[in-house]
Amino acid sequence: MRRTDSAGFTLLEVLIALTVFAILTLVAYQGLSRIADTKLRLDEEAQRWRSLSLVLDRFEEDATQVINRPWRDTGGTLQAAVLGGAEAANAGQPVLELVRVGRDRDPYHVAYRLKDGRLEMLQWDSLDLAPRAEPQAYVLMPDVERFAVWFLDADNTWQANWPYRQPGGKVASLTPPRGIKVQLTRKGEPMVERIYALP
Repeated sequence: MRRTDSAGFTLLEVLIALTVFAILTLVAYQGLSRIADTKLRLDEEAQRWRSLSLVLDRFEEDATQVINRPWRDTGGTLQAAVLGGAEAANAGQPVLELVRVGRDRDPYHVAYRLKDGRLEMLQWDSLDLAPRAEPQAYVLMPDVERFAVWFLDADNTWQANWPYRQPGGKVASLTPPRGIKVQLTRKGEPMVERIYALP
């Protein structure tokens, strides 16, 4: 005598259950993969914004601590407390140089330049430079396409170079500008612009 009601699953039922399980697993894996990729992209984006924010904060700190104290270069020539711009960049010089007050209230010389696609900050050991004095260079940000600085004069006009020259070639002023506009472009990203008021 045979029993007609069985206590197990048929082969067809097992195959259908495995197929449904495989489809659900594939859908879950794809969803998890998308979430992981999105998290990686967001982490990279957050890191880029964090590094940009640190650089812009550094500019702000330097700009708000500028003092009108001329300095001497390695040749002994007196230089303005703030200088730079497009002409300096074209000549291979830093795009922005300034004298600022340090935490210990002593003035020091700091500069920024774009070199080989890297934004660098330069610092010297002393304010007035000795012959052959070389700065310490610190990389602030890689993959920079463009770094430009504009200077706001007493007439509220943006100048491409500081100290700027009047039409006759005469230097208009050695005093620091009223403000500095920094334009920074990283590879594959839009330009970021900040304006800093000087004391």
